[in-house]
Amino acid sequence: MKTVLLGLALVIVAVSRTAQAQTNAQPLAVRAEPTDSATRLVLVAAPGWKINARVKPALELPSGAIVRFDAPQLTADSAYFAEPPTARIPGRVATVRGMLKASVCAVGEQVCRVVTLKL
Repeated sequence: MKTVLLGLALVIVAVSRTAQAQTNAQPLAVRAEPTDSATRLVLVAAPGWKINARVKPALELPSGAIVRFDAPQLTADSAYFAEPPTARIPGRVATVRGMLKASVCAVGEQVCRVVTLKL
């Protein structure tokens, strides 16, 4: 009986730690790629995450301007980006500043969550 209870307790702890790791993981990153006269921003999902294409990711710049991310390739159901969405901002910048909002889903989950990143 003690062995069964101990085993059950270990399973509960393992499930709890897995849930914490998933919720604490950073699901998105923004990569800046300078071009001739602008900067191309690429929104990259971490392994195990998908970016919701039905709610386009948006970056609010310090000036108040809103930059929306998009990509030509979507999944068959048009729910997720099949390739990293991109956006362009004027000028060549090494560091992007602003507030990014995007909807992401963990692979295997049916519910997406909104992520807000201060860049």
